[in-house]
Amino acid sequence: MNKYLTYEAFGAKGDGKTNDFPAIVACHDEANKLGLPVKANDDATYYIGGNALTAIIKTDVDFGKAKFIIDDTAVEDRRLNIFCLKSDHEAFTPEISPLKKGQKHTDNPYGEKLFVRVFNSKEKIFIRKGLNMNNGTDTTDCFILDKNGDILSSIEWNYPEITSAYARRVDDLPISITGGIFTTVANQDESFYNYYGRGFRIERSNVSISSVTHYVKGEGDQGAPYGSFLHIDTAYNVSVSDCLLTPHFIYYTPSQVPGQLVPMGSYDINVNASIKISFLGIKQTVDICDKRYWGLYGSNFTKEISLENCIMSRYDAHQGVSGVNIKNCVFGHQGVNLIGYGEAVIENTEIFGGSFINLRSDYGSVWFGNITIKNCSLHPTHEGYRLITTYNPGDHDFGYNTKMADKIVIDGFTIFDDAYSVEPYVFTNYDSEANTEHPFPYTLPECIVIKNVKTSSGKVIKIASNEALFSGLNIIKD
Repeated sequence: MNKYLTYEAFGAKGDGKTNDFPAIVACHDEANKLGLPVKANDDATYYIGGNALTAIIKTDVDFGKAKFIIDDTAVEDRRLNIFCLKSDHEAFTPEISPLKKGQKHTDNPYGEKLFVRVFNSKEKIFIRKGLNMNNGTDTTDCFILDKNGDILSSIEWNYPEITSAYARRVDDLPISITGGIFTTVANQDESFYNYYGRGFRIERSNVSISSVTHYVKGEGDQGAPYGSFLHIDTAYNVSVSDCLLTPHFIYYTPSQVPGQLVPMGSYDINVNASIKISFLGIKQTVDICDKRYWGLYGSNFTKEISLENCIMSRYDAHQGVSGVNIKNCVFGHQGVNLIGYGEAVIENTEIFGGSFINLRSDYGSVWFGNITIKNCSLHPTHEGYRLITTYNPGDHDFGYNTKMADKIVIDGFTIFDDAYSVEPYVFTNYDSEANTEHPFPYTLPECIVIKNVKTSSGKVIKIASNEALFSGLNIIKD
């Protein structure tokens, strides 16, 4: 019996011209039935056409040094991914009792460790403000429910009613994906929010992805955005390591405000409603400060995210992250964008941009927890730089009370500001009308600790240009 299956055994030519997509799909279908790994030919170039197909992966894959051309110039269904790492277990609708924020236990009548996601459509959160304004998102959480009913992930919202729920057994058998050099020939569609998939979708537990390379070519004057090349969705315990990826060009489209254009987010990594996801040694193919390109990384509703030894233009927790740990990383012009809860810890990290952390103003500049910045540095790229950027004048209902953070600790920080004459500040002025009573007030942290902060120019850092905004803040300095 074969130890592994090959694409060539199912008719793939690997000549870079013949459409090998049907053969690739057939190979993985058979591998899943037999429980065998798949190994690509190191000398092959597999051409993947625009067929409305997806190769389902449930076994280990070694792409090795093989090349793959993903042609997006004429596709039958732009939303379909080329590969999908699927669970061995079918999703089902669980019976879940109402939940409370911080709850640690609930009944589990299924006797299995489950990935669970719950929704309350009657209460909206993340009601977005600005050019991409919307009516918000259903309140939602994802969590791991152990066999005995222990909730192993934090519950961030109250659920007096659960209007829908999703569950899937956690996969016991880990699978690994390694190698492969993938090149996307970019779509030439009009620049509207018609997102392309056409990459990897990971929707299962216990996955490792390593040494994958992704290039993009053929981007021109217009194009539809990409959801991502690596899309991790409703997954648990996924590690991505030593990958080389490519951001996409920034294209503009009409916004919700008549007469104004908005840049469309287009990513190569996207994580949605997933738990315990780690990124180690991720790098990108273009300059992290090249403003023609959108950020590499975006996410929504994620929990327990870690990044280490990564070099990329952007980390963006879009509609919330619960617990993030960033260590020994370098970020470019779009920096670190946070909205979320729990502990955010950033250590030994450099940023080349206008701020070290941007608490996204379109979601109220909120962090419901603590932020710790330790032994980090900022290389400002313009005069108006700040360590932490916030803006919330208290005039918008985001679906939750807004707070900058519970506590902010800055311990060991260097600003390389020799090129600029402006004074260095920790915060932006989050409100231009500080003495006006607002319908949706913005709450400051209980305290901020500032220790061992220095500038290359020798200037002394101050809290903000309008210190009156922070007059009630408990500031502890070294």
